[in-house]
Amino acid sequence: MSIQKKIYETFAIVALVLVVISTLPLVLRKQNESDFPVSRLAASTPSTFQVFDATSYVNKPDLRAYGIKPINLIYGQFLYKDGKIDKTLPSQKKIKQFAEEASRKNQLVILELEQWPLKGSDEVVADSVQNLIQVIKWFRDSQPELQIGLYSVLPVFDYWRALKGPDSQEYKEWQKENDRMRPILKYVDMVFPDLYTHYADRNGWVQYATENIREARRYGKPVYAFVWPQYHSGSNKILGHTYLSADYWMVQLETLRTHADGVVIWGGWDWDNMRFAQWNENACWWRATKEFLRKLNREVKS
Repeated sequence: MSIQKKIYETFAIVALVLVVISTLPLVLRKQNESDFPVSRLAASTPSTFQVFDATSYVNKPDLRAYGIKPINLIYGQFLYKDGKIDKTLPSQKKIKQFAEEASRKNQLVILELEQWPLKGSDEVVADSVQNLIQVIKWFRDSQPELQIGLYSVLPVFDYWRALKGPDSQEYKEWQKENDRMRPILKYVDMVFPDLYTHYADRNGWVQYATENIREARRYGKPVYAFVWPQYHSGSNKILGHTYLSADYWMVQLETLRTHADGVVIWGGWDWDNMRFAQWNENACWWRATKEFLRKLNREVKS
């Protein structure tokens, strides 16, 4: 779940540059509610299913031409002095800067705050929940109109217990952990479950994704799932960072189309050279994504 953290130290300078940019004079504009139609819906239809771009590829084309919307993913490191994240609350001043920049961009905001534990004693988790709520409050104090969600918090990420099924004791324990996150619901507009690929078992992925989305639905908020067209290295040392085949990626997109309100595509890091990856127009995952979007567009028109 915390694969993004491995990138942090490498592009700490990027974080600081972004902070400097965010202090420039901002031109605010009135929020266009049509940018966020799903936030008022309980389930998606072809016309409301949203595809968002959270990738970092270099020389990437404007994906809005394909109907893919940009999204504002704010890493926790960006909110701390000198980009050094810890378990204290981040800088309120930096939060204000990023909130103003997010308002100018008029994009959904996803906060990636993984420094506080979501598992453990009730006391430990309650402290983490209050920290998350405080950060969101500071964003809203600055820009009340922002639409905000948290990456991989609602529900708490789980793979193996999700496969056990709702009648199992393990699954019920997972639900209890997810229920401890409920105080956050008052402060978020949507939820962003982490559905990265850990194994080559496609049926397993579909079940794990479906159950995580089922848990996310219990919160009564729109569900936008995070996916990544590469295998997660934290759980799969053999396949880690290998790109998925086109058909496996298509299975994931179609599954999310059926069960979620939208998808957030993450990625764009060159793990061999530890830098942002170059865009590849012929990448299998991108060709599959374009085919998925063409099909989605045909459904909308029909």
